[in-house]
Amino acid sequence: MKRLNIKVLLLCLATFIMATAVAWGVFEAVPHLEDEQANLFQAKVFAIGQVTVAAPPVPGSFFIPFVVNLNGRLFGKYTPGYPLALALGALIGQPWLVNALAAALGVLGAYLLGRDLFDPDTGLLAAALGAISPMFVLLSGTLLAHPTALAALVWFAWAFVRARRPQERHRYTFAMLAGGLMGWAAITRPWTAAAVGAPFILLALYDVVRSLGRALPRYLGMAVVFGLFLAILPLFNYVATGSPTTNTYQLWWPYDTIGFGPQIGRGPDGHTWDKAMLNFRLDFPLLGETLFGWPTVWGAALSWLPIALGLMWPPLSKREWGLAILPAALIAAHWLYWARGESLYGPRYYSEALPFLWIIGARGLIKFGSLTWPRRAIAIALPVLIGYSIFFTILPRFDKGRGFNNMTRHDIDVITAAGIHHAVIFVHADYWTDYGSLAWANPPNPGNGDLIFAQDFGPLVNAEVLKAYPDRKVYYYDRRQPIPLVAGR
Repeated sequence: MKRLNIKVLLLCLATFIMATAVAWGVFEAVPHLEDEQANLFQAKVFAIGQVTVAAPPVPGSFFIPFVVNLNGRLFGKYTPGYPLALALGALIGQPWLVNALAAALGVLGAYLLGRDLFDPDTGLLAAALGAISPMFVLLSGTLLAHPTALAALVWFAWAFVRARRPQERHRYTFAMLAGGLMGWAAITRPWTAAAVGAPFILLALYDVVRSLGRALPRYLGMAVVFGLFLAILPLFNYVATGSPTTNTYQLWWPYDTIGFGPQIGRGPDGHTWDKAMLNFRLDFPLLGETLFGWPTVWGAALSWLPIALGLMWPPLSKREWGLAILPAALIAAHWLYWARGESLYGPRYYSEALPFLWIIGARGLIKFGSLTWPRRAIAIALPVLIGYSIFFTILPRFDKGRGFNNMTRHDIDVITAAGIHHAVIFVHADYWTDYGSLAWANPPNPGNGDLIFAQDFGPLVNAEVLKAYPDRKVYYYDRRQPIPLVAGR
């Protein structure tokens, strides 16, 4: 068994520290998007040992986007993989910790895959490039599923590579590890896992045919473990909805599925080829911008230069091209999805492709740098490009991320400082984010909390809420006012 390079371990530690700094210093360890609100809600439900919880009295007063109310039971619309992981953080009151650890594991996975496909230098450089990749850095501080899916998929790819090696003594162990990791990715981000997994299925079939069936038991073991993890998804669906085949995304938006046609996506025409092309033309350039954060010259991001060198500069290898199939498959798969992935973080629907691009880029820099003058050019240019990324790509996005979607810890800090206990606090909300800035602090069953945050819908509706939670003090919170927190009756 190869020992880990101490530099890699330090890099993973630095990645964890960076993710922690982003989680608290940029996003203040609170959810900013609807996705994050739903993820955190479902994580808290899992953390109390439940799959769904009863809707509170007057459900509209506790509205959280992407939390489905089906037959009086509440649950997040997303697949259960990430909320299950997030529940571990929710149990100790530190949900941000999950993605910070996933970020470190993602960097370590990129090193292992690069090392075992090529050499330790490639793995180390890929991990270093990844640790400061703008999209990766930003996502590591969120409560979105992408960092855990990224880590699962790059570790899957590494385990799959090890399982194929004839000289590997633990091939079956790695095969089962690969199956479990792909299963976890599939219940975390199913369409992403399907896209990245498809080329590996073809490779497995090739191995079985080439070996005249001798490789079949190994891949069957991988498939069995994959199936065991995948079974969590229909089980969750059955408990939550009564059917193992329910697409829970469509319980919120009936048009939220894969494919083309008038019933898929928004607008009278639904999702069309022209819209798919437009989404790609808008998102793909942003992938180049947020991959390494380097500037764009003559309409093309310089981040693609090491990728091109990795694929085209001699010595040529089918392994670089094999890695390139994975980002291509993921990007192609999202032509079938109506929504764009672009956001503050970059085109996040492509984010699980990042580790494979880091490795190809590392190969390009190493191969090009094997000559004297290119090595000197890289030694000069790379620090400049990294500095550009930090000051002109990452830090400006940090600034935009602070208070993103009008979400900060300010509201909860004001209430905490007031020393209020055993109270209902009605929150004025012109938009869901006004309430969302406090709703995340509710437990899944609001009545179990010391403080209950409900939307302020006026005296009649508020009175119904108070009937359900009697003998509590009443306060009103309006962030627009000079004195936002005032006592009620």
